[in-house]
Amino acid sequence: MKIKRIKKLKVNSYNFDVMWDKGLNCAGSVSYRNHKIIIGVKHGVEAEIFETICHELMELCAMEMHVHYRRPDCDTDFIFVYDHRQHDTMINMFAGLLTQFIGE
Repeated sequence: MKIKRIKKLKVNSYNFDVMWDKGLNCAGSVSYRNHKIIIGVKHGVEAEIFETICHELMELCAMEMHVHYRRPDCDTDFIFVYDHRQHDTMINMFAGLLTQFIGE
Protein backbone atom coordinates (compact mmCIF):
# COMPACT_ATOMS: atom_id res chain seq x y z
CA MET A 1 0.00 0.00 0.00
CA LYS A 2 1.25 3.46 -0.87
CA ILE A 3 0.20 6.44 1.25
CA LYS A 4 -0.64 9.50 -0.82
CA ARG A 5 0.57 12.68 0.83
CA ILE A 6 -2.46 14.72 -0.09
CA LYS A 7 -2.59 18.46 0.59
CA LYS A 8 -6.37 18.71 1.07
CA LEU A 9 -8.88 16.32 2.63
CA LYS A 10 -12.57 16.64 1.76
CA VAL A 11 -14.71 16.15 4.89
CA ASN A 12 -18.36 16.62 4.04
CA SER A 13 -18.61 20.31 3.04
CA TYR A 14 -15.18 21.29 4.41
CA ASN A 15 -11.69 21.10 2.94
CA PHE A 16 -9.02 20.38 5.55
CA ASP A 17 -5.40 21.31 4.91
CA VAL A 18 -3.13 18.31 5.48
CA MET A 19 0.36 19.21 6.72
CA TRP A 20 3.18 16.64 6.66
CA ASP A 21 5.49 17.66 9.52
CA LYS A 22 9.08 16.36 9.22
CA GLY A 23 9.78 17.49 12.79
CA LEU A 24 7.18 15.17 14.38
CA ASN A 25 7.54 11.43 14.76
CA CYS A 26 4.47 9.23 15.34
CA ALA A 27 2.32 12.20 16.29
CA GLY A 28 -0.41 14.29 14.78
CA SER A 29 -3.27 16.64 15.49
CA VAL A 30 -6.59 17.82 14.13
CA SER A 31 -7.98 21.33 14.40
CA TYR A 32 -11.63 21.41 13.43
CA ARG A 33 -11.75 25.15 13.97
CA ASN A 34 -8.85 25.82 11.56
CA HIS A 35 -9.64 22.88 9.24
CA LYS A 36 -6.10 21.56 9.58
CA ILE A 37 -4.60 18.09 10.07
CA ILE A 38 -0.94 17.62 10.98
CA ILE A 39 0.76 14.25 10.43
CA GLY A 40 4.26 13.57 11.76
CA VAL A 41 6.61 11.95 9.23
CA LYS A 42 10.04 12.47 10.84
CA HIS A 43 11.36 8.92 10.37
CA GLY A 44 9.26 8.09 7.31
CA VAL A 45 8.13 4.66 8.54
CA GLU A 46 4.99 3.98 6.48
CA ALA A 47 3.30 1.81 9.16
CA GLU A 48 3.71 4.55 11.78
CA ILE A 49 2.51 7.24 9.40
CA PHE A 50 -0.52 5.09 8.54
CA GLU A 51 -1.32 4.61 12.23
CA THR A 52 -1.13 8.37 12.84
CA ILE A 53 -3.41 9.05 9.86
CA CYS A 54 -5.95 6.52 11.19
CA HIS A 55 -5.80 8.00 14.70
CA GLU A 56 -6.40 11.55 13.49
CA LEU A 57 -9.14 10.53 11.05
CA MET A 58 -11.04 8.65 13.76
CA GLU A 59 -10.84 11.74 15.99
CA LEU A 60 -12.05 13.88 13.10
CA CYS A 61 -14.98 11.53 12.52
CA ALA A 62 -15.86 11.71 16.23
CA MET A 63 -15.75 15.51 16.09
CA GLU A 64 -17.93 15.51 12.98
CA MET A 65 -20.48 13.29 14.75
CA HIS A 66 -20.36 15.37 17.97
CA VAL A 67 -19.26 12.43 20.14
CA HIS A 68 -15.77 13.83 20.94
CA TYR A 69 -15.62 15.79 24.21
CA ARG A 70 -12.80 17.68 25.92
CA ARG A 71 -12.20 16.71 29.53
CA PRO A 72 -12.83 19.69 31.81
CA ASP A 73 -9.73 18.91 33.90
CA CYS A 74 -7.25 18.33 31.06
CA ASP A 75 -6.72 20.15 27.75
CA THR A 76 -4.91 17.25 26.09
CA ASP A 77 -7.30 14.36 26.78
CA PHE A 78 -10.71 13.61 25.34
CA ILE A 79 -13.75 11.46 26.02
CA PHE A 80 -15.66 9.64 23.28
CA VAL A 81 -19.28 8.68 23.91
CA TYR A 82 -21.29 6.84 21.28
CA ASP A 83 -23.37 3.72 20.73
CA HIS A 84 -22.90 0.83 18.29
CA ARG A 85 -25.11 2.41 15.62
CA GLN A 86 -22.98 5.55 15.74
CA HIS A 87 -19.84 3.40 15.69
CA ASP A 88 -21.00 1.83 12.44
CA THR A 89 -21.61 5.28 10.94
CA MET A 90 -18.23 6.48 12.17
CA ILE A 91 -16.42 3.51 10.60
CA ASN A 92 -18.17 4.19 7.27
CA MET A 93 -17.10 7.84 7.43
CA PHE A 94 -13.55 6.85 8.45
CA ALA A 95 -13.22 4.37 5.57
CA GLY A 96 -14.35 7.02 3.08
CA LEU A 97 -11.82 9.53 4.41
CA LEU A 98 -9.03 6.97 4.50
CA THR A 99 -9.47 6.11 0.83
CA GLN A 100 -8.32 9.65 0.00
CA PHE A 101 -4.88 8.72 1.43
CA ILE A 102 -4.47 5.37 -0.31
CA GLY A 103 -2.52 5.33 -3.55
CA GLU A 104 -2.25 2.76 -6.28
